[in-house]
Amino acid sequence: MQDLAPDPLGLDAWLGVIAAEYVSGFVPAGGGTLKIAVVGDALIAPTALRLARLARDHGLHAGAIDAARTRLHMPQDLFFALTRALPWPVMTQAFLERLFGDNGYRWPRPGQPLSRAALAEALGIAPPLLGNEINSWLTRAIWHERAYALDFRGAMLALVTAALDPEANAAAPVHRWLQGEKAPSAPLRAAGIGGRITRANARAMLISLCHWVRACGAAGLLVTLDARRLYQAGAPPVGELRYSPAAVMDTYEVLRELIDDAEHLPGLFVAVLTTDAMIGGEPRRALDHYDALKMRVWPDVRPGQGQNPVAPMVWLGA
Repeated sequence: MQDLAPDPLGLDAWLGVIAAEYVSGFVPAGGGTLKIAVVGDALIAPTALRLARLARDHGLHAGAIDAARTRLHMPQDLFFALTRALPWPVMTQAFLERLFGDNGYRWPRPGQPLSRAALAEALGIAPPLLGNEINSWLTRAIWHERAYALDFRGAMLALVTAALDPEANAAAPVHRWLQGEKAPSAPLRAAGIGGRITRANARAMLISLCHWVRACGAAGLLVTLDARRLYQAGAPPVGELRYSPAAVMDTYEVLRELIDDAEHLPGLFVAVLTTDAMIGGEPRRALDHYDALKMRVWPDVRPGQGQNPVAPMVWLGA
């Protein structure tokens, strides 16, 4: 494949297409997609920064994941990295304000957390009556929302109710669970969370997360994956991961699953940033070695001698 690489697209031109065709319309409307950008090593960090800026300009949350520190071949680790990148208190507050607005009440102090008691006083509603109303709203908005996995529903109910009772500090164990960290089992059981997030349920949790991000008022989530580490054999620097050729193939399988699941991942834009080592590097790590992904991304049809800027895989230059 090395000799088939076309002349590179300009980064500015490609980002303009991504802005016009994806982050300003398709993604906020609920679309999901994955793009692979083959760039020079020195251009990966600037590309990631500009994509993050583009996301924020269009109301998306942005997350950056580095294969050197996150095991991309483990789908649950990808989920954990995404949860660590998100502003959970901001999202929870936005969800509550939308919840109240959808049910005919204006949040008394926009952007500021308030307890149930403070809300009852500000709205002039008897605390027991408001408490019953809130419980009913949360049941409809979270517990009965079939887009969320069952454990995810319990986790989000716990986070939202904890925001209405900040002195209880009940959110911390749930945050640790969402990020793959060890958490005490008693508060997790009390929240209705039945087990750890593993490879077996990572897909359902990612789908749930995409729906939740949008329920909290964001247009979606733009994630950049720096994949350079996949193609570096030998001992890695201290603190960084090493990928065997088998782990690289497993990573390709995770990416293939993301492509095939795109219709179930509303508002998710994944940009895989890599170098030409993916194309012409070590054969056991190259894209040629995994047809299931290559067949989904390789641009077989090109306009003239150029590239299609909306293709799943593009080559970029400065």
